[in-house]
Amino acid sequence: MGSLKSLAPRLSGATGLIWIFNIASIIHGGDAWLGLMYLLILLIPVSSITILKLKKSSHTPHDDSRKWRNLLFSFQGVALGFWMFDIITTIYAINVTGLAIELNPLGWPWGILGAFAFFGPTLVFSYVLLFKMKEKVSLYAALPLTLITLGMRIMNLVAGAQNFQVFVDTAFLASGVRYSLLALVVMANLAVPLTLKRLVARQNPV
Repeated sequence: MGSLKSLAPRLSGATGLIWIFNIASIIHGGDAWLGLMYLLILLIPVSSITILKLKKSSHTPHDDSRKWRNLLFSFQGVALGFWMFDIITTIYAINVTGLAIELNPLGWPWGILGAFAFFGPTLVFSYVLLFKMKEKVSLYAALPLTLITLGMRIMNLVAGAQNFQVFVDTAFLASGVRYSLLALVVMANLAVPLTLKRLVARQNPV
């Protein structure tokens, strides 16, 4: 199931890029304290992933064809990250604040079903082309399918960015909890990587 595992790093990468965009938007146009909290929270998985990468000792050779198939399929994770960003920000903009309206003709939340009607079969079909059919032509057929998916999901990213502006304009961190929350997040930034490093060291003794 290496192909399915390859989806996770791309989804994580897309999520990280979106998170960085969110932080920049909040610090520039919203509550700087909230942006700082987002930044510190982002550092927890970043430092943890860095530790795991540094400790990884696997040097098994990879088949080039398999590597390209994994890479191509993993971009579906990027598309999924963009789509989820649009959904989450739409929920906030419409349901939480009530300051936005749905432009999709299907309405909200039925627009999700319309998007999934394309994305779900496309994801399954891409998996079949890349990992169930071993011919080179299936790899070539999956390439335009992946590009179309990414193109459509980039529109979700743009829509999500517009929705997120509502969050930037309305969300703020109450002054009474700023320093307490800051201390909590800083301790988490220290504790989580150190704990993970010790666990990895125990599993891989020198």
